[in-house]
Amino acid sequence: MSKQVSRARALAPPPAELFGRQRELASARELFSATRLVTLTGPGGVGKTTLSAALSATLDRAFRDGTWFVELGAQRSSDTVAEAVVTQLGLSALATVDAEEQLCRHVAERSMLLILDNCEHVLPGCRRLLSALLAASAELRVLTTSREPLGIRGERVIVVRPLAIPPSHHDVTVDELRQYPAAAMLEARAKAVNDQFEITEHTTAAVAKLCANLDGMPLAIELAAVRLRSLSVQELLAHIDDRFALLTSGDSTAAAHHRSLEALVRWSYDLCSPTEQLLWERMAVFSGSADLPAIEAVCELPPLEGTKLLDALDGLVSKSIVLTETAQRGMRYRFLETLREFARGQARESEDYARARRAHTEYYRTWVTRAAENFFGPGQPEIVQRWESDLTNLELAFHDLLHMAPDSHDALEFAANLRFSWMSGHLREGRRWLEQALTNDTTACVERGNALWAAGWFEALHGETRTARDFLDEADGIAQRFGDSRMAARAATWTGLTAMVAGDFEGCRSSLEAAYSGHREHADAEGLLMTLFLLGLIRSLSGDHQGAAAAGREAVERSERLGDTWGRSYSLWMLGFDAWTRQDLAVAEEYAEQSLTLRWDYHDDFGSAVVLNLMAGIALDTGDPKKAAKLLGVVAELLSIVDTEVPGLLGSRYREIKSATQERLGQDLFTRHHEIGRRLDRGQRMRLALGSAATVAADQAEGVALAGLLTPREREVASLLAEGLSNRAIAGKLVLSPRTVEAHVEHILTKLSVGSRTEAGVWAATAFGKKP
Repeated sequence: MSKQVSRARALAPPPAELFGRQRELASARELFSATRLVTLTGPGGVGKTTLSAALSATLDRAFRDGTWFVELGAQRSSDTVAEAVVTQLGLSALATVDAEEQLCRHVAERSMLLILDNCEHVLPGCRRLLSALLAASAELRVLTTSREPLGIRGERVIVVRPLAIPPSHHDVTVDELRQYPAAAMLEARAKAVNDQFEITEHTTAAVAKLCANLDGMPLAIELAAVRLRSLSVQELLAHIDDRFALLTSGDSTAAAHHRSLEALVRWSYDLCSPTEQLLWERMAVFSGSADLPAIEAVCELPPLEGTKLLDALDGLVSKSIVLTETAQRGMRYRFLETLREFARGQARESEDYARARRAHTEYYRTWVTRAAENFFGPGQPEIVQRWESDLTNLELAFHDLLHMAPDSHDALEFAANLRFSWMSGHLREGRRWLEQALTNDTTACVERGNALWAAGWFEALHGETRTARDFLDEADGIAQRFGDSRMAARAATWTGLTAMVAGDFEGCRSSLEAAYSGHREHADAEGLLMTLFLLGLIRSLSGDHQGAAAAGREAVERSERLGDTWGRSYSLWMLGFDAWTRQDLAVAEEYAEQSLTLRWDYHDDFGSAVVLNLMAGIALDTGDPKKAAKLLGVVAELLSIVDTEVPGLLGSRYREIKSATQERLGQDLFTRHHEIGRRLDRGQRMRLALGSAATVAADQAEGVALAGLLTPREREVASLLAEGLSNRAIAGKLVLSPRTVEAHVEHILTKLSVGSRTEAGVWAATAFGKKP
């Protein structure tokens, strides 16, 4: 029974720090102005109870008769929910009146907020009781927490999701890391048990990865933080795969199912129906998220056929076991990794799980094959989007294919068929998969030949011309052995690219001419489009501008007939490059803009970098070196994302443009604008490239990008400069010494390359949307 205070009000748990939950808190408060029943839903351990406790504290004064908090986690029967509420509210049970009627009488004239925590296992009793209570009192408001909605008329639902986690794919500073609620909570809880704990620049990557492995789940973070009393972050991370054995040291005063991670997940599992449990186990074969067609293809095995599968999926969603994501092309479904690992542990040894795993591998193998065959057509955007959404599932399928029977060459075929996926920001990953497949299966076969020419293409893009030639020579040998002239033509295309990167223009042109003839013979759309683009480029580099234009026009026409935009974007870039080399800058700019617009939706970071590099050259030649410097900054950022450089002659052109821009602006001004370009977000990059950066909105975007150069404290100081405050006033507001503020102001002036506090204040007003 809870402790009681005046007005017999039951106390909620003390509200803890919210760590980024302010939006949900505000949403709940706002909803209570328009509705009488709000339910917080979400997976177990996501922080619903903490949020409800915080809401109880903030709304207490809004209700004449206060807030009442009732914990139902230990309740075992829906039939006794009313009795449990009577007991926890401190009411004396009446022998002549049943508990539900007693509660109806109690709330009838009261203005109060009733919070029922952990309703999921006694939903029928909660529905029955709350329907009666809401009908008995017009001033009653009810907040419930549950892993699924109650389903009462008028109920409004707020989905409580895991805490935002820091990115684990690139480095963040300590200050940046602390801006993510999951990392902030981990640090706070770790300090509570180990006052020596500190996040440093050497541990940021490990902390970010740990938060990701814990799914940003508050309970998991609480349990992990306890382990940081005796383990370093790196040591804990090394053992996190055994999370159910490791994360067991919970709060001894908490409900039993909140004392360990396994107990919490087991609680959720036991609340599911047998068909929901079976689907949970089968869906554990996925990695990341999956769409409904994939789930049906993999999991629709007896007894989960047809509507039975849909009903089970709906049940898992309603219980917050499966989370939904609204994607560009429909709904996707995913588990938190903790729930997936639990299900895998439940089912890993079963034949049913093995069948689902085989179905998963076959589904993605078949889809990848069809995607490669139909890539150059009107369905390109859907294919590219699917690649991005299913990358982790594709990796899982590839891993399974690597370990299939020795006479299967599916891993080679799979890696080669993903070749255009690798162009979408995954070049290094593509090289790794192809190298793995080629090392794993050395049989001279058609599948190996196709994987070899694809690998040669990617090695050439990374400037590894010797390795590229070895792969392509072996591919050509396999083509000759099997009489596969189509494979030979594909190998010739990328042999031409390798020669171009190495500066061998004559060899490049010879290979590409031979490849073009072979592709025409086979009416090979992919081969023709990629070869024509390269053929036009080498002709342009050799001074044959008429031949370059002819190749470009043919490629564009073929692309338009097919409904392709990928190949067309490369051909338009080539035509723009040729026009730039002829200093026909207006035409060059038009082609470059068309190319960038077509490829932007594909997230082709390497291709976008090449186009933006051309646009930097055009900007420089049209007298806008500042724009050129910003564009070069965007190029540098995109190349860092794909972890490569522009190879060969194109790389030397990039360096020439950069050097000329530095000379025109001077090193300090170049560095400033280059850094702005690196910090622009995706939309800002597009606006800059297409020439709309002269607007006020673009000025604000530049200011926001430049703000990234400042530390969080420097941004605070800059924001107060925009309000016209003196150093002494700023010091008082931020509880700093005037000398410290003076040092911050000096750093701000240096980083922004401005000469006065006034200029810095005007900049901050623009960047932060303040009135100077």
